[in-house]
Amino acid sequence: MKSNKKVYLILFLGLSFGVIASSAWSGEASFIESETPEDFEQELQHLLSTGMAQSQDPAVLRCLASLYLDLGYGLYVDHAKKLVSFQEGARLAKKALEYEEFSVDAHFLYAANLGKALQLQGLVAAALNLQTLKKHVNRILELDEEHAPAHHMLGRMYEELPWFLGGDPEVAGEYLKKAISLDVLYAPARLDLGKWYVKHGRSEEAEKEFMKVIQTPPLEKRWIWERIHRPQAHKLLRQIRVFESSPSPG
Repeated sequence: MKSNKKVYLILFLGLSFGVIASSAWSGEASFIESETPEDFEQELQHLLSTGMAQSQDPAVLRCLASLYLDLGYGLYVDHAKKLVSFQEGARLAKKALEYEEFSVDAHFLYAANLGKALQLQGLVAAALNLQTLKKHVNRILELDEEHAPAHHMLGRMYEELPWFLGGDPEVAGEYLKKAISLDVLYAPARLDLGKWYVKHGRSEEAEKEFMKVIQTPPLEKRWIWERIHRPQAHKLLRQIRVFESSPSPG
């Protein structure tokens, strides 16, 4: 790939870097057996109608927070609806932490929902809440140092934040690699690692990561992989190949 192509490709993929969520997966059990996201919304309305949002049971609160995260990430398209979903998920996860501060899932669900809400609100909001996010992600790793989504979250933070807020692309790459070494089926981290390779001019390694996403369905939340992760990997792989095969100008 010629240098001018490489720069253009980096810019193109950089614009879409924030599309992939830090994570939509949790080890938390769910009330929902269906794998159809539209059914999740119906189930959410049923749970809310029975007063579950006022529950003092941390397991119930975690399940609701997980549901809001999945819907905000995998189903909703409207900006305002997504934001409300993530904010409510963060609120419920934070409430769960009042009862079980040692819960890895509660810390993850709080950080994931809050992180996605802040992403929608912009850089200023993210900067103001950065220490809160780091606190909960680091607490996850204190409780479980092999928690792949937490490593992925840190990789995302170091990659997306500007240097004056602590961003560090090299550190980001190490966290992303660590995440997929802990969970080879973890598609969000593998996608972001592929993008990281592209931004560093390593297109062959990027292609390998995107191909692995396409060829390897997860054991859980397959609908998110089918709806978001696999299409994203296909799109990015095509972009790499188009830019590599096109003639250089002049």
